[in-house]
Amino acid sequence: MKIRIAARGSKLSLKQVEIVTTYLQAKGYETEFIEIKTKADLFGNKPLHEIGKGVFEKEVNEAVLQGRADIAVHSMKDMSSELPPGLELLATPKRENPVDVLVSELNLEELPEKSRIGTGSLRRANFLKVVRPDLVVENIRGNVDTRLRKYRDHEYDGIILAEAGLRRLGVEVKRFPLDVESFTPEPNQGIIAVVGSPKFLGLFQELNDTGTMKEALAEKETVKVVGGGCHSPLGVLFRLEDDVLHGIASYSNGVKRVTVKLSTRESPQIAGNQLGKALVKAMKDEGLIP
Repeated sequence: MKIRIAARGSKLSLKQVEIVTTYLQAKGYETEFIEIKTKADLFGNKPLHEIGKGVFEKEVNEAVLQGRADIAVHSMKDMSSELPPGLELLATPKRENPVDVLVSELNLEELPEKSRIGTGSLRRANFLKVVRPDLVVENIRGNVDTRLRKYRDHEYDGIILAEAGLRRLGVEVKRFPLDVESFTPEPNQGIIAVVGSPKFLGLFQELNDTGTMKEALAEKETVKVVGGGCHSPLGVLFRLEDDVLHGIASYSNGVKRVTVKLSTRESPQIAGNQLGKALVKAMKDEGLIP
C-alpha cells in the first residue's frame, strides 16, 4: 500500500516528512511526497502576523480532504486551533528542543545599542523590545537558509530562530539559547504534527510520543483560552516530567510582558485551560487587555 504525504516543499518541511517516511517505510509501506505551495510561500516579504493564522496549514490539509494525499505533515506551531471535520491529529513524534536562539557573534546582553535584530515573529519582536528596547528590531522573512544568508551578508547583527529548525537541518552556527521566561516559545514549537483521517490512527501509534502529545494539547488549550493564532505575541510552553505538566505562558505588547506559571497532574486540557485563564487575568491586571 502507498501512503501519499502532503507538505510544503521547504528544506525544513522535507526533513520533517523524512521522519514520517522513514517510519512508514520501516513498516513496509510505499510513500509518495506531494508538494504543496501555500499562499504564505508566495507572499515572501509580508510579516507572518499580517498574513493570518493557519496560512501554512490550510492548503496542505485541503490536499488530504480532496483525496490528493492521505496524510499531511506540519510544523505544529503553524497550525490553527481546530482541524477541519474529517481530519484528526494522528501523531506527534518526540519533540525537538523548543527554545528560541539568538544567532549572533555576541549574546543578548553584549550586543551594542542600536544593533539590528531580524525576526519575522511579532512574539519574538515584542519580547525583545521589553528585554532590550535599545535594539532595532527589523522584519525578516524567508526560510532558514535565506535568513542565515542575510545574517552572514551583514544585513542584521543577529537573527532570532527556533533551535528545533536549526537542529533538524543540521545547521552549525554560533548561537545563544534565549531563556524561556523572557522568550517563552511559540505554542507547539519543535513539534511535528501528522494529520489525516481517523482510520490511520492505529498506523501511527508507534510514531506518537505521548509526552509530546500531552504538551501539545495543553499548549493548544492555552491558546484557545487566551485567543490569538500562531502569529500573535503569545508564548506558551509545557514540559511533562514525572507525570507533572509544568507550564509557562507569556504575552507582551512590546512595552510590558506578563508571565504566569503552573505545575499540575491534571489532564492536558485542564492544565492548558488553567494556564490560559491565569494569563488572561494577569493581562487584565496589567492593563494589556480591557
